[in-house]
Amino acid sequence: MMLNTKIIEKMSYTDFIALIKETNRCPGGKDSVRTIIQNTLINEGSRVLEIGSNTGFTSLEIAHTIRCKIRGIDVSRNCVQESKNRLELDIPEIKKLVKFKVGSAYNIPYKSNSFDLVITGGATSFMDNKQKAINEYIRVTKPWRYISATQLFYVKKPPQKIVDDVSEAIGSKINVWGESDWLNVFRKNPELELYFYKTHKLFDQPKGRIDRYIQYFLNKPHMKPLESDVKKSIENKWRRYINIFNENHKYLGYFIAIFRKNVYEEEPELFIQR
Repeated sequence: MMLNTKIIEKMSYTDFIALIKETNRCPGGKDSVRTIIQNTLINEGSRVLEIGSNTGFTSLEIAHTIRCKIRGIDVSRNCVQESKNRLELDIPEIKKLVKFKVGSAYNIPYKSNSFDLVITGGATSFMDNKQKAINEYIRVTKPWRYISATQLFYVKKPPQKIVDDVSEAIGSKINVWGESDWLNVFRKNPELELYFYKTHKLFDQPKGRIDRYIQYFLNKPHMKPLESDVKKSIENKWRRYINIFNENHKYLGYFIAIFRKNVYEEEPELFIQR
């Protein structure tokens, strides 16, 4: 496909980040992935599924760290292709462990009780029928194993313009939900025990750091052959996205929640550390 400014402007957010080859980390990046690995006790014999694998960061980071089998699914064909491109750059051992495919969280293309860990970095936010998706997470998780969610939430209510701008940017209406709203989306499922929980606050970034970040993408090798007007269009679109997200970060936090799939109901713990 020959890129031009009109095509750039019409691109969805997911197709655009696939174009610029953005890593698109989960909230908290490697620190969140490390926390999840440590608290789900996965090892080389584990099987992991990432929901909304995007351009592959979390799946590959887990494979690099643990050397276990991991599968990533995403509804965006362009993102799946970019994750496969990144996998091709990796060492043979990782290539044998990781596979990416196009797939929906509403109908996960794997058998029941298949995975030791189902991990999602906020993909649930983009799903209209969240309970249908979570029921699928539960279905493919082995008994007594884990589902982790790294979920953004609003610490304080943002201006409506920011909500509208973010919704338009990502192509999906976002919910102005706080911490308890998002946690209850998962906790209403009686099979899930909240096994580990930690919250973090987010902050906006200074203009100079944003400028350097945008320039990093424009300097990528695959960008250099592009016509100057196309590169300028990419720069402008990326800056719009980053500025919108940066404003939104003034109001955001995120939690890392790990749930265990219970087989039977357990009595509540009483004398526990808070």
